[in-house]
Amino acid sequence: MATRDNIDLFMEGEKMEKTKWGFEPAFVEWLEGVYKDLHRHPELGMDVPWTTKYIRDEAAKLGVLPEENGLDVGAVFVIKGSQPGPVLALRADCDALPIEEAAPVEWKSQIPGKMHACGHDLNTTVMLGVLKTVIEQKLPEKMKGTLKFFFQPGEETLEGAKALIEHGALENPNVDIVLVSHGDADLHVGEVGVFREFSHANSDEFRIELRGKGGHGARPHQTQDVIIAGSRIVEAVQTIVSRELDARDAAVISVCEFHAGTAMNIIPSVARLTGTVRTLKKEVQSLVMKRMKETVDSVAALHGVDAQFEYLVGCPSCPIDDTAEDLIRAAAGKALGTENVKELKTRMGGEDFAFYAQLRQAGTMRLGITPQGETRRPSTHSPLFRPDLEALQAGAAVFVQLVKDYLL
Repeated sequence: MATRDNIDLFMEGEKMEKTKWGFEPAFVEWLEGVYKDLHRHPELGMDVPWTTKYIRDEAAKLGVLPEENGLDVGAVFVIKGSQPGPVLALRADCDALPIEEAAPVEWKSQIPGKMHACGHDLNTTVMLGVLKTVIEQKLPEKMKGTLKFFFQPGEETLEGAKALIEHGALENPNVDIVLVSHGDADLHVGEVGVFREFSHANSDEFRIELRGKGGHGARPHQTQDVIIAGSRIVEAVQTIVSRELDARDAAVISVCEFHAGTAMNIIPSVARLTGTVRTLKKEVQSLVMKRMKETVDSVAALHGVDAQFEYLVGCPSCPIDDTAEDLIRAAAGKALGTENVKELKTRMGGEDFAFYAQLRQAGTMRLGITPQGETRRPSTHSPLFRPDLEALQAGAAVFVQLVKDYLL
C-alpha cells in the first residue's frame, strides 16, 4: 500500500533524475541528438536546405509551423500568448564554415571541407530546445505577449539578418526586443558573458592596388618600387589609430595581405594589399575611412606610384540596449547563479546580429563552452572547435528562464 512517505520518496527520486540545469534526461538526450545531427550536416551561407528542413521538421513535431515570408531557407516561428503584451525575438544562426574538421568527436562533419566551426549548430540547438520547452510546458497559455524565433542562415556571409529583416521578420507583430546567444571558449560551461554599450564592432575591409615601374633588383633607381610604397603605407595607416584618434575611441586597422613580386631579383610593377578595419562609433569609422584614403594617396604620390583605394563597409557595430541585456543578466543569474554572469569587454569582431540591433532593443549573451577544469577549448573558426555538450543545457536554461521572466 502506498504511503505518504513512499510517495514523497518516489517524487524525490523523480526530482533527483533531473540534471543540475533542471532538465529531464530524455530532453537532454534529444538536445544532444539534435546538436549531433546538425553538426554532421554543415551547410554554408544562404545555401542551407538540409538544415532548413531539419529545423522545420523538429518544430512541426511540436505543432509549430514557420511563417510564410517568401524565404525558402531558415525559418521564423511565432508563438502567440493568451494575452496581449510585448514581442520578444530569439535569434539563432545556422550556417557553417568552409573548414575541414579535425576535432576528435564521433559526430564529425560528413561533408568534406565544411564544418560547424563557429558553433552555429550549438546556437540552433539551444533555441530549438527553448522552443520545445515552451510548447511542452504550455507556456503560451500563460504568456502575456508573443515569442518569435529566428533561425537564420547566412551569418558568416552577412546576408542572413538583412534577408530576414527585408522579409518582415521584425514586423507582424512588431518586435520589441531581440536577443541572441553564441558559444565562447573563453568561458566555462555554466558561465555566460554579457556586455555594456557594444558587443561587436563595425567590420569593414579595404583593398589597395599599387602600380609602378618594375625592373631589375640590382637597378632600383630605374624603377618605381611598389614594395617600398606599400611598406610605407602599412606603417603610415597605423598612425591614424595611434595619433589621430582620441585614445578613448576604439579602432583597429590591420593589413592582412600583401602580394607582390614573382622572383628574388625582380622589382614588381604591381602590389596588392587587403585588410580589415574595426571601429565602434560611426564618426570614428568615417574619419578612419577618410584618412586612410588620404594616407594611401599621399604615400603613393611620394614614391611616384599610382594607387587605387577601395573601402568596403561591412557589418555595423552591435549596440547593446541596457533593458535587453539586463533581461539576460537577471535570467542567467537565476538559472546559473549570479557569480557565473561575467561582464565582458566589447569584441572587435563582427556579428550580423548587429543589423537587428540597429533597429530594435537588442542584447547578446556569450555562452561558456569550455568544460570546468580545462583551461580553454579551441576557439571558434578553428578546425578543432569542440564545445562541451553540457553548454546546450546551460544555454536553454537561461533562455527558458528569460521567456518566463519577460512574458509570464
